[in-house]
Amino acid sequence: LLQCSAVWPPCSGFEQAAICFDYVWYHSNGPFPSMVQGYVKRQAVFACSTCTSEGMEPTGVCLACANHCHDGHDIFELYTKRNFRCDCGNRKFGSFKCKLSPEKDGQNSKNLYNHNYFGRYCSCDRPYPDDDDQVGEEMIQCILCEDWYHSKHLGCAVVDSEELLEMVCESCMNRAPLLWTYAAYFATSPVTSKEDEDVTVVGDEEEKETLKETLHPYRNGHDSTSSACESENSPCKLKELKAKGLVRPRVGAVFWPYCWRSKLCTCTSCKRVYVEAGVQFLLDESDTVLAYENRGKALLREDLLMSCLNSLDRVQQLEIIYQYNDMKAELHAFLREFADQGKEVTPEAIRTFFEELQARKRRRSSTGQYYCS
Repeated sequence: LLQCSAVWPPCSGFEQAAICFDYVWYHSNGPFPSMVQGYVKRQAVFACSTCTSEGMEPTGVCLACANHCHDGHDIFELYTKRNFRCDCGNRKFGSFKCKLSPEKDGQNSKNLYNHNYFGRYCSCDRPYPDDDDQVGEEMIQCILCEDWYHSKHLGCAVVDSEELLEMVCESCMNRAPLLWTYAAYFATSPVTSKEDEDVTVVGDEEEKETLKETLHPYRNGHDSTSSACESENSPCKLKELKAKGLVRPRVGAVFWPYCWRSKLCTCTSCKRVYVEAGVQFLLDESDTVLAYENRGKALLREDLLMSCLNSLDRVQQLEIIYQYNDMKAELHAFLREFADQGKEVTPEAIRTFFEELQARKRRRSSTGQYYCS
């Protein structure tokens, strides 16, 4: 089973796909137009073939405008795009005006477009779903150009993996060629070793793992954010990797384990290269689609909690808030005790903890204990 950070359809099964898109959409401003926020780091983007067709300039609209301004139009989803500003009602739409924010700049010069905005994808430049494709193959999104590719057009074998992966297409790998060096150590495919001008196959996976540990000790348990906080005068990790001699044939797309971005060098020289290649966002841990979905999930849960609280009277609200804080404090103390003693937290221990918590709650209720201000 391949689990990619962006697969179309994004999840296996209709219900899971709906949940995934709920998190994406919920983080996309709901009924409020994103245009007022300027260029949004990541948001759900839609294209309207009713308003912009082939031969016209490409445009994209936010979720709010797709629902309000383009209701009844032929809309198709583009999933998420980074650093995008809603085009709805700007110069590209002619006389059509945005209903939510009528005053718009003529164009959004920093927006990046591709053939996705006309409903075409992959190097084969075909629509999705494709009436001529009887297989109905999944498509995988490149995290750099954000185009979608059929697995048969990636130029490599797609390996099965239970871990979440990110994919970079061959074209984008060549756009930022320093990534090939990292791919030799951290990507999922086999590598070769270069000695002088001869290339031979290296099959020692243990050596490869040892190099990962030596060059990147923070990969085990250390907060990955520390790599971004290292001194700019620290040794260049890219040079260290090149000195080790492992190389990878520069052919086909590359699949990466989800933590691979934390392995990138953050020295001044490498940062300059990222900017020149237009991939500086790789150093931003919040750039990933998974991070975006998780933020949407947290916002959705928070809103559901507030919705429940708002339906209660003041006394009930305070009682629930107290019980929540009480449980959180007790659970923290419970887990801390196991951590300090180096013990494993067993299902039986967790069951006992919640039974005792329920017993204390019943005792408070029987004595009529409430918390009022």
